[in-house]
Amino acid sequence: MAEKTGFSRRDLKGPDEFISTFGRTVAWCKENRTKVAAGAIGVVVVVALALGTRAYLQWNENRSARDLWPTLDRAQDLLQTPSSADPARLAALEQFLQGHVARHPNTRATVYSLYYLGSIAFSGGKYDLAITQFRAAVSTGKAAGIMRYLLREGIASSLEAKGDYAAAIAAYREAGAVADAEMKTQSRMGEARLLGLVGKKSEAAALYRLILKETPETPLRDLVEIQLAQTE
Repeated sequence: MAEKTGFSRRDLKGPDEFISTFGRTVAWCKENRTKVAAGAIGVVVVVALALGTRAYLQWNENRSARDLWPTLDRAQDLLQTPSSADPARLAALEQFLQGHVARHPNTRATVYSLYYLGSIAFSGGKYDLAITQFRAAVSTGKAAGIMRYLLREGIASSLEAKGDYAAAIAAYREAGAVADAEMKTQSRMGEARLLGLVGKKSEAAALYRLILKETPETPLRDLVEIQLAQTE
């Protein structure tokens, strides 16, 4: 009596069906080798384009950084106190930064050029120009880390300096939304200060209390308490 294997005819038929299907696939590929080759080439082209684009973008980023940082390193004294810098040197630096932005638009290094252009404009009392430069840096979408906060804080400070308190309040709030704990306190201080100036003392007081609640060890605690007392 034949030994039972435990496999049905359907089980045994499965491999044959697979082989048959595979054979038909191979046959189709032979008959349509031009289409198959074109499809394979198309996939390779797409991958190559993606890799090539990525390499080009990285190369452009590297070139932009090499163009910028040596000059910024040599100009640290100007950038730290632009309001007291030598006007001729400051004008030369400003011209270089403008050229860098034109040569390397939408790179990570360009964010720094625009930030420093905004800072130079702010120190010279050109608040609208400062706002334009800071916003241009934000719009690149390349700002990362603390630069996301500094650019928005620059916009808020410029709006405050030109007397547009309502817009400045909103800008300080936006800066706080992307800040870490310490920087958030700075933004909230700015927002609360302006709320007090426009007569919204209860809102200002609530914000000062929030600062003390969330960051009780802040180095600005004494100043916050003084400001809070003035709103009550």
